[in-house]
Amino acid sequence: MYHHHHPFCAAEGQTGLQRGDVVLFRFPLSEEDEEPGAPKRRPCLVLDTLTKGNERFVEIAYGTSAETRANRGYEVIVKQSTGRLTAGLSKPTRFVCARRIIVHVSHSGFHGRTKGPHILGRLDAPLLERMNAVRARIQAEADIAAYYREERRQEEQAREDRGFQ
Repeated sequence: MYHHHHPFCAAEGQTGLQRGDVVLFRFPLSEEDEEPGAPKRRPCLVLDTLTKGNERFVEIAYGTSAETRANRGYEVIVKQSTGRLTAGLSKPTRFVCARRIIVHVSHSGFHGRTKGPHILGRLDAPLLERMNAVRARIQAEADIAAYYREERRQEEQAREDRGFQ
């Protein structure tokens, strides 16, 4: 899970990338892969568009054709040929929403032959519904974790106020 130290606002009325778009991005496989050009560009799913001031960001999920059991329940699987065609995918792809990052829309990881994001396609209606269910689950779990963190913080504060360490 993640916690934003600086709040973002949902981007409204923006053109370009939208929730449900499938884009090519050099998704880092680990913290060491942060240098541009290290990982290959792969399909990623735009989970959300965000703004902070005049800056625009997207939250994207990792896409893979590998069938593993990791992160079950946090995935959007594009298997059917019609769904793949709409999404611009040549083979079945699993978007692992537990593996997601937030990047600026001009991040160099989007760059290929041209600068900027290349939109392959878009999820169809049933897959958009699945994506929204996964997003809701992730948000609910983040809210629950935040609630428990705040509860622990209040308990610790109460102990300190009573003179206990």
